[in-house]
Amino acid sequence: MQSVYRSNKTLTHALIVTLGIAIIATTAYLTNHYFAIKFPDGLGSASALCDISGFLNCDAATHSPISNIAGIPISIFGTLIGILLLVGYLFNTPGFESTMKFVLGVNVIGCVVLFIYSIVSLGSLCPMCTLYYLLSFGAFYVFHRNIPSLRPTVVPIICIIALFGATSAGAYMYTAGKMEKNQALASSLIQQFDSLPDLGAPENQSPYRLASATDDFQAAPIQVTKFSDFQCPACKAMSEQLHKAMRQYKGQINIQYMFYPLDPACNASMERSLHPYACKAAYLAACLQDKFPEVEAEIFANQDSLSDSWLEAYAKKENVLDCYNSEETKEKVKAIVNAASPFNIRSTPTVLLNGVKIEGVLPFNQLQVLMDELVTRSTN
Repeated sequence: MQSVYRSNKTLTHALIVTLGIAIIATTAYLTNHYFAIKFPDGLGSASALCDISGFLNCDAATHSPISNIAGIPISIFGTLIGILLLVGYLFNTPGFESTMKFVLGVNVIGCVVLFIYSIVSLGSLCPMCTLYYLLSFGAFYVFHRNIPSLRPTVVPIICIIALFGATSAGAYMYTAGKMEKNQALASSLIQQFDSLPDLGAPENQSPYRLASATDDFQAAPIQVTKFSDFQCPACKAMSEQLHKAMRQYKGQINIQYMFYPLDPACNASMERSLHPYACKAAYLAACLQDKFPEVEAEIFANQDSLSDSWLEAYAKKENVLDCYNSEETKEKVKAIVNAASPFNIRSTPTVLLNGVKIEGVLPFNQLQVLMDELVTRSTN
């Protein structure tokens, strides 16, 4: 039997090494993303490289029950697969290679299970996880073609089990330290949150929802009322955070949008216009209630381009130009703006998180701590 590592087929050798390095790089990113999401150290959130859309994102997988074993991210075990591929170049015995083929086969089965779970149970797909699945299939295919035996041998199996065990122990200790530190920070934030008054929610629910876990707004574990202006840069940042929260807390969160343009054209509390297109952007969004989350995101994405021509072109494209220009739409927006009066809104964005008023944009990891606590309380 010719070794897959010492084969004269230079391309095969190079492919195995490349696959090993790529697997290590991919799983190292996933491990870092896991710890950044679960145990953030700073005020920033995790890398957005893996968050492409509502369907293609790593966050849903990171927050799923199968993202870890006893707090140890399963991506660490993927890193070990990559390391074993490289180590095999030094220890290319027939026993090791047949054992590696077996290990890679088990890994491929795990990849298939995780892929199906992501599609069926999570309704999303992690791009970097998918890359790992493809790399794993590639590695198994190379071994399958070059190594006929699928019979693991005792010594390599013992060594691999020892490596996995030592890595698990180290990861567990590291995770435990992270959990202790995170708990201290979380406790302080939750105490501050609990010390603030519960102002409740607007008397009339907004028809404009970003997320609807339940028809009754106050029946969900997490209830977010957002007072926002489409030309406000901080509101755009808050929008990005809430769209991320929609993915992470799918089925547990209600988010209602309350128009609050800093423009006297529809906001009687404003003496002068700070954002001249904010009311008009609200009129446009009000005409597209059925696709509001997409429209809200697109308006914020084009915040710097807002103008009469851009808004009218969008209204024409969506066939709502008459609605956009109608007095009825303007009155509807004004009614929602007026609903903010009991909450003394002084700036945008302002949110009510289960009735507690939060002004400005919290770092996402802090918002996540509060939302996690609200979900926990709802199950107790």
